[in-house]
Amino acid sequence: MLPLLLATLCTSAKAQSNVTMYGYLDLGIVKRSGESAGLARGYNNWLGIHGKEDLGSGLQATFRLETRFNPDTGESERPRTFWQGESTVGLHSDTYGTLRLGRALTPLWDAAWQYEPWINSGFNASLAAYQTGSYTTDGINDTALGFADATRISQGVYYQTPKWQGFFINTAIKVARDPDANARPRSVSFNYAAHNWSAALAHEANARRDDITYLAGKYKMQALTVMASWTNHRLADAERERMWLLAGTYDIGRHMLRGGYGKNQDNGQQKVSTGYVHKLSKRTSLYADVYRERQDRYRNGLALGMTHSF
Repeated sequence: MLPLLLATLCTSAKAQSNVTMYGYLDLGIVKRSGESAGLARGYNNWLGIHGKEDLGSGLQATFRLETRFNPDTGESERPRTFWQGESTVGLHSDTYGTLRLGRALTPLWDAAWQYEPWINSGFNASLAAYQTGSYTTDGINDTALGFADATRISQGVYYQTPKWQGFFINTAIKVARDPDANARPRSVSFNYAAHNWSAALAHEANARRDDITYLAGKYKMQALTVMASWTNHRLADAERERMWLLAGTYDIGRHMLRGGYGKNQDNGQQKVSTGYVHKLSKRTSLYADVYRERQDRYRNGLALGMTHSF
């Protein structure tokens, strides 16, 4: 089934210049304290297609389909959700903004990955846990779905405004309410990016009425980029997590150094990470990451891997 689908998509991509197939691969050797070395991803792996059709008068029809998989085994990441990454159809206008329907990253998570050197991956040296803590967008089906909806809304309506002097607003809400839910998940982010500065302020509430407020900023000074974020996660049962991180990257030609420190102010968990990336080309890189994290006890980790995008 999948080979036939991909063959059809490839034919369509060749026949129409406005349809693009893309993908990302990340796999490496990982070793953690108390565990044997093995192959594991450093970031999510995906295969997708996106496209647009000119409808005239500055209006375009858009679509995006993206499936996720585990490259070490070749299995689908979430068998119950084949188009785990995204499945949307919508309309885009430079004047009125972009409207999408379907399943996609929420505005919160779409902003957060830009303010963490490991792109909010949640694996190995990533400091993602100190951006969003234990918060998940769904909040009620995490065990059944295996966190498939931790960062996305299904049956959602997404709207992003046009950009004004580098500023734009991104919003999303789930249309259908789960029978076991207390509310519909909804999310909004206020974003700014111009010259060497970028910033984001996001707020999101899930189906259990947990909510999270996220504030982040980034500044680029030639080769050095510094970034920081602060988060307040309030759970429906009145508990909360307050987290912050400080991180940065330094680019020297084909080489990039990255590092950061994150802390959870309420439970004392903390993590320090550092890494090196060697860019073999615009699409292929090698990386080495080392980290040390304190949860119930201190744990160390090492990852040596390779990424390729197309």
